[in-house]
Amino acid sequence: MDMVKYILEPSVMEWKPSKRMINRLQSTHGKKKRKVLIWCVTSLWIIGACTTGTNNSAEPAVQFQEIKGETQGTTYTIKVVNGSVEIEKQIIDSILHAFDLSLSGYLSESIISQLNASDSSFQIPRSDSFFINCLTVSEKIATQTNGSFDPTVLPLMELWGFLKDSKNIPSQSQIDSTLAFIGFNNTSLWRIEEDKQGHSFIKKDARLKLDFNAIAQGYSVDVIADFLRKKGCKDFYVEIGGELVLSGNNSEGTAWRIGIDKPVTSNDGKGGRVISAVLSVRNKGIATSGNYRKFYEKNGKIYAHTLHPKTGRPAENELLSATVVAENAAEADGMATAFMVMGLKESKQFLTTHPEYEAFFIFTEKENEISSFATNGMNKMLEK
Repeated sequence: MDMVKYILEPSVMEWKPSKRMINRLQSTHGKKKRKVLIWCVTSLWIIGACTTGTNNSAEPAVQFQEIKGETQGTTYTIKVVNGSVEIEKQIIDSILHAFDLSLSGYLSESIISQLNASDSSFQIPRSDSFFINCLTVSEKIATQTNGSFDPTVLPLMELWGFLKDSKNIPSQSQIDSTLAFIGFNNTSLWRIEEDKQGHSFIKKDARLKLDFNAIAQGYSVDVIADFLRKKGCKDFYVEIGGELVLSGNNSEGTAWRIGIDKPVTSNDGKGGRVISAVLSVRNKGIATSGNYRKFYEKNGKIYAHTLHPKTGRPAENELLSATVVAENAAEADGMATAFMVMGLKESKQFLTTHPEYEAFFIFTEKENEISSFATNGMNKMLEK
């Protein structure tokens, strides 16, 4: 069955390993082998051209197919315009289930959960390219951002009580001891060995754990988008938990229009939405990260869920949200998280040397005034 082959051997976005990752891969061919937080409210959402028959001209609106469902503790929406092939919801759900069996930290039987529970070595099946792809693109972003993006922060999340909402404020000594086994770019903490069966993930410290929550949801959007392209779809919209891939045109034959929420706690999606900006986008991945809905308060102090991998503490800077447009949703997702760690000044400096990313930042100035910044490319997408 073609669907089984697709799940077992997904050809989705085979990122090429960097020199650093290649150095980690120690081939053993021919030798003896030696999350629960649920993010349900989106910060990005579609505007207009959403329903059949929406058209301001005398021409009838182009028909499209819409599929909705639940995955990863949130919801998904797929819109396919003028699709030549009917997309079955059951197949979409099967792909997403296979994805979760690889990368969901909330399923005890998933590959990443089993790896996290292992003491020193864990075999990643060769058929599971989801995990290796996610690992590779994570390595790319972690390297680019000098460790501001770091999938090894899960023990810190647990220490701070963010995964169980326990509002635990750890001592500095607890933070320091945990930081000893935090560091995705630290080549002494982990490595990968490749053999005929797949890849072995080797830990130096059994307490090291991986968490791909800051990138996996975006990557899952790319997986579905890749599946639609293979089916011959050109004009479509894929959204999972607010992360997006937008391809071609909407049902009106124009670019997809995406609203960016204003970062205020009252803007929870249950009532009217308050929009900061509207983007017109084609053929890109988009993701937003923000702390204004993900925090807890204790003794009058706010503790945001975005942790700085180097200090072991919640990142404290003026950024309220970061929206990123990239070639794919995985990189947009990971970079949005990295920017929330880096802060406004460092993020703006980073973007001057990385034109492949466009960004829209919402931040606080003196006296808590809310302002925004957009890169030149993002400005061209913003509706005036």
